[in-house]
Order: sequence, then C-alpha cells, then structure tokens
Amino acid sequence: MRISTNEFLLGSLNDLLAQQQNVNQLNREIATGETMLDASSDPGGAAQVIGLANQVGTLSYDAANGQAATQTLQSGVSALTQVTNLLVQLRQSVTAAANGTTTQSDRESDIDSAQTLLQQLVQLANTQGANGGYLFAGSKSNAPAFSTLPSGQVVFNGDAGTNQVEVAPSLNVASSISGQGVFMNVPAGSDGVAVSASGGNTGTAYALAQGVTSVSQVAAASLAGTQYDISFSGAGSSLAYQVTSGHGTPGSAGYTATAGIIASGGYVAGSDIGFGGIEMEVTGTPAAGDSFAVQPGATTSVFQTVQNLVSALGMPQNTVAQGAQAQQALQNVLADIDGAQTSVLSAQATLGTSLAEIQSVQTQTSAQSANASTVMSNLQSANLPQVLANYSESLTALQAAQLAFSKVQNLTLFQYLQP
Repeated sequence: MRISTNEFLLGSLNDLLAQQQNVNQLNREIATGETMLDASSDPGGAAQVIGLANQVGTLSYDAANGQAATQTLQSGVSALTQVTNLLVQLRQSVTAAANGTTTQSDRESDIDSAQTLLQQLVQLANTQGANGGYLFAGSKSNAPAFSTLPSGQVVFNGDAGTNQVEVAPSLNVASSISGQGVFMNVPAGSDGVAVSASGGNTGTAYALAQGVTSVSQVAAASLAGTQYDISFSGAGSSLAYQVTSGHGTPGSAGYTATAGIIASGGYVAGSDIGFGGIEMEVTGTPAAGDSFAVQPGATTSVFQTVQNLVSALGMPQNTVAQGAQAQQALQNVLADIDGAQTSVLSAQATLGTSLAEIQSVQTQTSAQSANASTVMSNLQSANLPQVLANYSESLTALQAAQLAFSKVQNLTLFQYLQP
C-alpha cells in the first residue's frame, strides 16, 4: 500500500482538528460549568433535560396558582369570621330584647345598629380577593355578588358555581364559594322549621319548634310543600288545640287542609305538641281562635333576618297580645340567626378544607420541583475536577499533535539534497 505525502498530511490535519475541537469543548464546559452545551453533544440527555424543564415549569405554574388561591381563600375565611362576629353581636341584641330587658329607647338604638350591621354584612358578602374577583359570587366573580334594591331587599347576582384552579397536575381545587348557600338559602327557624303567629292572635302565647323527631317526614313534607296549622279553641281548663296539614299559607285564602286533623288534645302551657315528625312548644296562654303556621323546609337569608329584626324591634308592645306578637318575631329571629351561624361556619369549614388541601399539595409540589431541578442540574452541570483533568490531557495531546504536524509538514527530500 502506498501512502502519499498529501494523504499523510490530510490525516494529520484531521486528527489535529479533532483534538482542537475537543479542547474547545472542554474549555466551554469550564467557562459555563455545563457539559450539555447543545443537543448534539448528548441527544438523549438533552431530551431528558427538556422533559424535566417542562415538569419544573408546570410545577412552578401550579405553585403560583396555589399561592394565589391561598390568598383568595384566606380572604374568604377572614370575611366569614367577621360575619360570624357580627351575628354574635346581633344575637346579643336580640336576646336582650326578647328577655324584656330593653326600653323603647334601647330598641330604637338597636334598630339603628341593625341597619348599620346590615350594610356591613352586604359589604362583607361582596368581599374581593387579591385578583379583584368577588369571592362569594360563584363563577360570576367579575361582578358584585349582592346588591340592594330600592325596596331595601338584598338580592344575589351570582350563581351556584365555583372557580377552580389547578394546583397540581390533574388536580383542581375550588378557590371560591357561592354566597347563595352561605347568605341566601339559610334554613329558617329551628332545623328549617319556621313558625309564624297569626296576625289576629289575641292571647299571650308564642310558639317555637323544639326539634325534628323524624327527618324523613319533615323532608317529605318540605318536598310536597306541606304546611301545618295549629289552632286553639275553648278557654281555661278546656282550652284545646288541633293541627291540620295542607298546602298554602295557613290562615290565608289559599290554604287548603288536605289531611284533616292530624293531631289534637288539651293544651298544657309549656308542653310539647308533636306532629309530622316535629316537636312544637307553645309558651303562654293562647286565646280561642289563635293559630300558628308551621312550615317545614323554610329558608331565609342572613340579610332578611336582620331586616326581620328591625321590624320586630319596631313592633308596638302596648298590649299583652302585641307583646306576644313581638316576642314571636324576636324568637323567630333568634332561630334564624342560629341557622345563619351554622351556614357561615359550614362555609368556613369548606374554605379551610380547600386551604389544607392546597398546603398539602404545595409541600409535595415543592419537593417534586426540587428533585426535578436536582436531576436536571446533574445532567447539565460539569464535574469540574474531571473536566479540568481532561482539559489538561487534551491540551497536552493537542500541543503534541501540533508539534508533530509541524515537523511532518517540513519533511521534504529537497532538504537532504546538496546543491
């Protein structure tokens, strides 16, 4: 085999260029601290790094979502805590009025306080989060959740939905709660059993629901729209009651008794009257012809409860019958406040559960992001002691190759021929 001088030089040159490229590569690794300077140097590793970078980016995005949702939920919890405090304050005023320890001047002052409190409740119900969204408007968070009509009625403008945010891959958490279930659809009375006294009552009695003995019966009555009428007849020791069930509001022209008399007996002050899965207590002495309407499954709103208090405090109490009517109204407000407090506490628990879930996920997300970043760093980062050693070896090899090439380049027969 014959090797020409040209082929020999080309081979040496290619080897020299390869050595030079290796030294340059190592020099760049030393300067940047990374071994993966481009995809061509390690295609498999580059693909892995891209996947890890995408994972870290997704986790960072989810972490930011979780942080924003946390701020929003904390604002909601804070607002509901203030609502609870206002309801406690309201209950204290109602209890004092119901116990007969207030004067007319006190009641007038309580009316002013209740009207101010109503405005505060509306403001809290329209609380906005860090992003400007209304926390209790459901999915319609770009507009106030509640507004007050010229008539004074507070209406809900949102919906029953919630806003969801992604806090981890394939995991969404509610970042809001609908005020429809917090402020509006509040069970009225005791356990959703509302009582009202007929406006024509002349006795000194008022009625209260003491509890539910059969949830299924009450639920069925609520679904069917059934209401009950407790009426009284006789006087003194012969005073008796009877209960009828029907549809419509008892005492109104639209009320129709559909089941006749479902319970009856002699009246004993303070004793319970049971019917339809409900226990009722009538306090005081009703007069013949007095009646009370009982509605299972009744609902009200936090705002209406305050307005009912204003009305109750403004009722005249010049006669014993008027005093009984005012007492009935105040006792109804107390029961409605209890339902409102339960509703608000339930909403706080819901928001607290979301907060706990986000915090748990964020801990996991932080660990996953740190692990992915570490793996990505290990793939990209150079082992500087090893790289420096390789650089030193490669530089020595390059210098030797350069010296050998220069000597080979100068080899020619003419330098050995004598002129």
